[in-house]
This record gives sequence, structure tokens and C-alpha cells, in this order.
Amino acid sequence: MSRKFLVPVLLVAQVVVFLLLATVLARQPAASASGAAAPQDRPQEQIAVNGQYVWSYAAKFVCGYQRTATPGQPAPGEPIVKPGNYATELNIHNPAYKEVLLRKKFLVLVNVQQQVAIREPQQTRPVTVTKMTLGPDYAMMDDCNNLWTITYPGVPLPSPMPVFIGYLVILSPLELDVDAVYTANAPGDLAAAPTSVSIDVERVTGKRVFVPAGALP
Repeated sequence: MSRKFLVPVLLVAQVVVFLLLATVLARQPAASASGAAAPQDRPQEQIAVNGQYVWSYAAKFVCGYQRTATPGQPAPGEPIVKPGNYATELNIHNPAYKEVLLRKKFLVLVNVQQQVAIREPQQTRPVTVTKMTLGPDYAMMDDCNNLWTITYPGVPLPSPMPVFIGYLVILSPLELDVDAVYTANAPGDLAAAPTSVSIDVERVTGKRVFVPAGALP
């Protein structure tokens, strides 16, 4: 190609590139002016036509007092947990600087007082589902007393609390910080000082799950 034809071709190519860039830049302000959130503004909130993707945190809780066996009357097999006094405290923190709507599902696997013990092949479903709003950079706590009160509304707190085991499942459109604190002490007189105490703190890992439309209240 001769030089006199090469120069016009290069000028045309530059004009085409300029027009493409101008088109892309022109579209960005239009999207903001329309009020529609850009995808990067809501990276965690994925809404589909037939449902929504959310973060799910299944926090295990173990509560209550497991008595020692009566002398001379050993029970067959093994107890669900070894004799001791157990407590769980769950912490939930919203790291986002916006309110987030939480759904909390309560599943009970063991309640000695009500003679509930879900062993395979038995299964259980949530006995209670609640909703609450957690403020920006706010935190909250659920302990054994709160777990019992929400799971069994109107039922007084027993003393001592029987062995009470299950899951608190937290669903959130945004990622959360969820930690579980487990403590236990040796069995004996509940009014006396424990002979030993153990404590463990665990971070509850969240998973992305798809919730079909209408599956939750």
C-alpha cells in the first residue's frame, strides 16, 4: 500500500476507536442517572427470577446439664454428651455499612426434657423461622436462654436446662461475621464452683445457597 493511501486509513481507524470509547463512556453516566445499581454496587446480592442467592451460616449449639448416672443403675449405651454442664453463645456481626435483613431458622436435634433425639434415619425441619434487621456495623448475641425462648415461645426456662442441641441457621443477603463460643464444666452441684471449665471459640463459615422464591416467610 502506497504512503498516500496509508495515511487516510490510519486516520479512519483512529476515528473509529475514538467513537467506540466515547460510546462506552457515555453509557456509564446514563446508568447512574437512571438510579439503577451497577453490578459492582451489589456484588453479594444476587437475585434471580425464581429465587435468590444468600449466605447461609449453620451455627451448632449445645446447651444444658447432663447428669451423671445413678450409682448402681448404669444406662445402656452412651449418653448423647458426657456428664457436664454445657453452654453456647453465638455472636453475629454485620460488617457492611448498610442494614441487612436476616432470617434465623431454629432446628432442634435433642431436647431431653421433651424426649426429643433425632437419630438417623429420623430427620427434622426448622421449628421456628424469625426475621430481624441488623444495623450497619451492628452486632447481636444468641445464648442458650435466648435459643430456648425463641424455639419454645411461652415455655418457661427450665432449671437446670436439660440437654438441648441443634442448629441456628442464619440467612443473609450479605456476608456476616459469625462466631460461636462453647463452654463446659465438670458435673456436680450447679450452685457450687466448677472443678474445671473448658472454652472454645469457633468461626462459623458461610456458604452461598440458592433459596427458591416463596421458600421462606
